[in-house]
Amino acid sequence: MENFDELIKSQNFYDQEYFENYLYESELNFEQIKNTAIYYLTIIKNNFGTVQSILDVGAGFGLFVKAFRELGLDAEGIEISDYSTKIAKEKFGIELFNGDLKDYDSNKKFDLICFYHSFEHLPDPHRNLLKASELLSENGILWLSLPNVMSLDRYLKKDKWNGWSLPYHLFHYSPKSIKNLIYGCGFRKVKIQKSFLNPMKFFYKNHNNFNTTIASDIRYSKMKELIRIPATLIFSGQNMNVFALKNKKAY
Repeated sequence: MENFDELIKSQNFYDQEYFENYLYESELNFEQIKNTAIYYLTIIKNNFGTVQSILDVGAGFGLFVKAFRELGLDAEGIEISDYSTKIAKEKFGIELFNGDLKDYDSNKKFDLICFYHSFEHLPDPHRNLLKASELLSENGILWLSLPNVMSLDRYLKKDKWNGWSLPYHLFHYSPKSIKNLIYGCGFRKVKIQKSFLNPMKFFYKNHNNFNTTIASDIRYSKMKELIRIPATLIFSGQNMNVFALKNKKAY
């Protein structure tokens, strides 16, 4: 896997071309990103407790790091892309560690380590989970957000499913396989929350102002959770958010 890591880096998978459309969307949707952070931090608080420090692995342009900091949290980010870390610093004023998790050497312990749609890009998931466990504080929380290969959306779209995203997505996880992997790496209390395609996004996908006028407010609320749960059962969750606690035996 060491050679595979170097191959990804040398081939410059995550260059300007990869991010060319993402920068504009990120600027346009920062408030949505911040609301997303609030939404999931609320879920984490309700199920596991409050966090004060966060490490975002695969941080892109560092906008989640920026959002967490604006919410008063101590947040740092790791990003393998030279281009992305450069933009994070120059455009958004966010310093990211340029490399992968195995190279991140710190005595600091984090309350939460987040892999927001980055875990499926990693060539050695087992090693990354073990490293994450080392960096987590006592009762530290793991959060993965990733595509669900067992979703109805995948069956309907078949080879056109965007969750495949080859050659960038190296592994494709089901709720069962990701749970087994996390338990196998010594974590406990695994909780999976499935999410589904936003039907409004489908109908308004060609509307220029959709992201700011319709989808900007996704803050956590009990009413939205009551709607989400049955809808997820119907649509069988295109994506899933996976949460777990560091195993007490690991410290």
